[in-house]
Amino acid sequence: MKSDMVENLDLKSNVTLISLTDRGLDTILRIGEGLPKTVARRFYIHEKVVEQGNNQPFSRLSDIVPSLWQESSVLIFVMATGIVVRQIASLIEGKDQDPAVLVLDENGKFVIPLLSGHLGGANAWANLISDLIGAVPVITTATDVRGMTAPDEYARRYGWKVEPVHHLPKVNRLLLEQRLLKVWANHPWQPEHKTWLSDPHYRFLSENEKDQANVIIDAFPKSNLKSDCLYLIPPILSIGVGCRRGVAREVILDRITSAVEQLGASLKAISGIYSIDLKSDEVGLIEAAKYLRVPFQTFPADELQSVNLEEQLNRSNFVSEKIGVDGVCEAASLLGAKRGRLVLPKTKGQGVTVAISLENFL
Repeated sequence: MKSDMVENLDLKSNVTLISLTDRGLDTILRIGEGLPKTVARRFYIHEKVVEQGNNQPFSRLSDIVPSLWQESSVLIFVMATGIVVRQIASLIEGKDQDPAVLVLDENGKFVIPLLSGHLGGANAWANLISDLIGAVPVITTATDVRGMTAPDEYARRYGWKVEPVHHLPKVNRLLLEQRLLKVWANHPWQPEHKTWLSDPHYRFLSENEKDQANVIIDAFPKSNLKSDCLYLIPPILSIGVGCRRGVAREVILDRITSAVEQLGASLKAISGIYSIDLKSDEVGLIEAAKYLRVPFQTFPADELQSVNLEEQLNRSNFVSEKIGVDGVCEAASLLGAKRGRLVLPKTKGQGVTVAISLENFL
């Protein structure tokens, strides 16, 4: 990959490629053939194209785009830009929620990252497609055009979230005008951050200078934030959950939100929701994870019990009698955090238990 912009591109993305014509079909197949094997890909071809192959036919874009919008992290359209704009206009929610949207002409000469250029990774995907098929990437975001890397692009590379998103335009404008942003981090820097640390358009502040910051890396944001400043939130909170069978998504979300707020952290700092294998099909947990846009993972009972004994965690006689482990949520949160540090022991309410651990890598 030739461009720095494809650094840390999510190669486990769900990519959907859509074409209206036979030439467009050739283009999306060329892209699909070049994508890494880890990328899940689907091809949608208009039903009037004679050679359908094993691709999914459709008659109207409006029949498929709304559902694909929810299911895909990257949408690649091979058709006129105006057609795409009309299809997606009513679906757009926000910089931190929309999928990456790219548009190509049917010959694959040009690739336009139309939406979610930074946080969604559309600019990076455009550069990857350029590498794959030789298309010219038509990138129009001002920071990229001027050879600067915006803070939300760094956030994408490192898997961090932006808060509040509505501060981004002012902070990026400050970068354009002053060619410098000041950064303070509440966590130790890691080797993978060296590209940013060597970026001449950023100055990294000491503890005594943090009030000057335009960008703050912290999972525990404060509410009194100046308008030319934003937080980048690393996903460092592992949420362990136990629950009664059939508990609603809303109840689980309420308990998780309450626990995270008790720590003074952001919901965007959640790395995943973790539980016991017996809950692998628990709809409320699955839907809660989908809502928060984080992974849901379960662990075998013996792994949880091993952690319970090693760490001498809270024991529940009821849980022990029912499923054979002393407790679920604390041990699950620690396993989710790769044996990090338990920062919020078990809380109980409404048939749900929640515990939170802090991941070790920071």
